[in-house]
Amino acid sequence: MARASRLPWAAMPEAVRRAVEYRLGSPVVAAEPQTGGFSRGVAARLRCADGSRAFVKAVDREADPVTVALAEQEAVVAAALTPDLGLPAPAFLGRVDHGTWTALLFEDVAGRMPAVPWRQDDLTRTIDALTALTALTVPAIANLLPALPVWGGSLEEWEGWNSLLDADDSFDDVPSWARRNVRNLAAAETEFPAAAAGGTLLHSDLRSDNILITRDRVTFVDWAWAAQGQDWIDPMIFALCAAVQGHPDPQTIFLAHPAGRSAPPAAVDSVLAALAGRFVVAARQPAVWNTASIRAFQRAEAETAIRWLRTRTRWN
Repeated sequence: MARASRLPWAAMPEAVRRAVEYRLGSPVVAAEPQTGGFSRGVAARLRCADGSRAFVKAVDREADPVTVALAEQEAVVAAALTPDLGLPAPAFLGRVDHGTWTALLFEDVAGRMPAVPWRQDDLTRTIDALTALTALTVPAIANLLPALPVWGGSLEEWEGWNSLLDADDSFDDVPSWARRNVRNLAAAETEFPAAAAGGTLLHSDLRSDNILITRDRVTFVDWAWAAQGQDWIDPMIFALCAAVQGHPDPQTIFLAHPAGRSAPPAAVDSVLAALAGRFVVAARQPAVWNTASIRAFQRAEAETAIRWLRTRTRWN
């Protein structure tokens, strides 16, 4: 499970906490910290004196400009994903800026994260929710899409295998199958932009810690990485993350989604190759945010993507 080094609610400056309470309309009497994910700052479920509840994410822009940029992007997306659209997203209650701090307030979804390793009942419900999200097309979402980044950005950001080849890398830290097929991986990687381009709203970060399950719904939280791309990318990311977290067969999960079944195999292989190369490069970087779990998760993602590619291709 991805875990972050979170600040408790009480660690925020009192003036910021009072500004949040003013926005909520009632004093906070209890705050339950949440540890899933990798971003820093405060993440807590709040209970107010009037009985209402909310979820808060807050960060000091001077201490962590990267997370603030993600929060600002998430605020834009969250404001557009209004409850009337019927999306599996929490209602956005507003943004509070006070001093150097930015706080985002959401509906507190009284759910649980899926069990890890994944159970079949949680998988089925999550795939059903993702299928509904992928299929949903309404004018408001169409209006949002042009404002969203293209998933993955440019090829230059993803040339992991090609950059390592150019550097005459030894590839000592990758599985032997990948070392034998590094030129195939590099060639597949170059097709990434065309393979990923599309007009579907994507969450882009469907790990178990961004999914909440209640008795009657599944909610996807943390839309900071929302983007536009091919309709099979979210199912692919979900399958990859589930495999990292213990599921033995990402292909089965991927094919359980209609977009996975209809996805062009070569395009999927290209995106998986690009992901694997990017994760190999990222996992070699120094640990940041005082946690080695980020690099460990990236190494696991690289190894899992490579294993999946090995089952999908005819490369020797």
